[in-house]
Amino acid sequence: MTKKIFKFILIIAVIILSTFTLSGCQKNEKKEEPEQISRETYVEPLQNYLEGLKTKNLELVLKAYPEFMHMDQKLQLTDIEAVYARYESLYGSNIVFDYNIGEPTIVEENDYGTLASRIKEAYPDAGDISIDKAFILEVELTISGDGVKNANNEEKQEESNEGNSSENGESQKTKTTDHQDFYVYRFNGNWYIF
Repeated sequence: MTKKIFKFILIIAVIILSTFTLSGCQKNEKKEEPEQISRETYVEPLQNYLEGLKTKNLELVLKAYPEFMHMDQKLQLTDIEAVYARYESLYGSNIVFDYNIGEPTIVEENDYGTLASRIKEAYPDAGDISIDKAFILEVELTISGDGVKNANNEEKQEESNEGNSSENGESQKTKTTDHQDFYVYRFNGNWYIF
């Protein structure tokens, strides 16, 4: 009877050991692949930044940055309003920000140290930064307005993004599209832009 129990336990132990050995479960270390990271997780800080600009919401813009950057001391609502004023001078009133965030480009692990060094160089208060994941996201940003008014307060009309000549021969844009790359990186379990 004890031989049968011993044999049964031995068979169970061999099955369990071979299952762990063949499945690679030695240490429960999971390597995250890009498809295992939710897009909304790493895109969130960039969306906060862009939506903050779009809605003139300073708090939302600040959420995109880690505390050590002290952006709350460097960026004010008047800075966002100044951006809008600049665009109004170029594209007219009722400025609209539209954006499209493209697919991520994976930053290789061997570049994490370089990225962390750049951050530490720019922000000495950062302390020890250990980046464990990073992507580059291309953003297509479109800024449009109602068109600039001439001296007679008549609006200069546009029929395309390039701008057409108005009655007095001047050309004015009402819209522009630009592409910009943003780094998003994760350290201490949180995602930020840089």
